[in-house]
Amino acid sequence: MKKNYKEKGFALPLTLLLLVVMALMSSILISKTTTEHTANTTKDLSQQSFYAAESGITEAEKWLKANVDLLKTSSPSNIDRDLKFCKTSMFPNIINGSNGFKIERKSLDQVITENLSKDELDRLKKFSYEYFITYTPAVNGSTNTAKTKTASVSEGTSITEGTSYKQGGTKTATYYTIFSCGCNNTPDNCNVNKDSIARLEQDITLIK
Repeated sequence: MKKNYKEKGFALPLTLLLLVVMALMSSILISKTTTEHTANTTKDLSQQSFYAAESGITEAEKWLKANVDLLKTSSPSNIDRDLKFCKTSMFPNIINGSNGFKIERKSLDQVITENLSKDELDRLKKFSYEYFITYTPAVNGSTNTAKTKTASVSEGTSITEGTSYKQGGTKTATYYTIFSCGCNNTPDNCNVNKDSIARLEQDITLIK
């Protein structure tokens, strides 16, 4: 029986070729997995930052409702210099350096505390919000002057005999805007150039 010497040593090149192909496939798979992991992490951080911004809106609404009388006698002042990462320049409908009334920034573990484990609280520490409140901006972006509307009202007073149940009058509606930013870092360490920042705004009408 004759031997085919041309096939001699064929197994070694074939093995090397298979190794190269498998290495390339592994490299592509690892690269794809890393890319997907990075994308998922970025998406998760953005989503959590959005939730943090929503928490800021909620806390600002609570403050407004509790301080209606204070706002009657307050005048807006420069707040941009005291803001950490939620600057007025981040919102296109207000003038950079606009005046406002209230600033607050907290990490989420300071406002969400009920029925949470230590691990959950530690996670919440890594996310924060900062909000500020202004008069609703005018067309030119200024927040120095209140936008108001006066409306006639008819309210109930008493249903006892001999008294008028309806009482006429007027009330003034004043328009405010809450600007809130969420960040995937602590309030003092949030960096707009490195961290994920979500921006939200909400118009509020207060009847005085």
